[in-house]
Amino acid sequence: MAEIMTVLVTVAMWIVGAMGVIGIPVLAIGLMASLSGGSTEFSGIKALADGVMPGQLVIGLVGLAVIVPGVIFICMQLRRILLTLADGDPFVPENARRLSRVGIAIAVMELIRIATVMVVSTVPTLVGDEPPRLSTQFILWISVAALFVLSQVFREGTRLRDEEKMTI
Repeated sequence: MAEIMTVLVTVAMWIVGAMGVIGIPVLAIGLMASLSGGSTEFSGIKALADGVMPGQLVIGLVGLAVIVPGVIFICMQLRRILLTLADGDPFVPENARRLSRVGIAIAVMELIRIATVMVVSTVPTLVGDEPPRLSTQFILWISVAALFVLSQVFREGTRLRDEEKMTI
């Protein structure tokens, strides 16, 4: 099962990476078009952004620029955890740290998203008549808390296993 999950995490990592490679330049070109009055041209490629507020593109661009490396980082941590599971010994000290890193990464990505929406909302030329709505996702913060709890469970499991090894 660990091998299957490793493959799925690897596939997800490559899909997100591809989305970043395609999406970031597309959004950047769209932002330039939006800021230059609705259209722009780059070496034979004409970009149109009529009716799209620059603020939406800024939020999307920052979102992708943060989410793509964040998800790749999370997938790498999960792959390392899964490798220890496949080896038959997931209760290693490093897995507790990996789970904490995943929780921190998710929290940082959400905080950057919130900050981006707040900053963009304060610039009237970027948002027009309808500023983006600020929201937070309660379940996301519960997930972050759960990751920190699991991290502590792994720390304790590692400690107990080490104690057992020293017992005759």
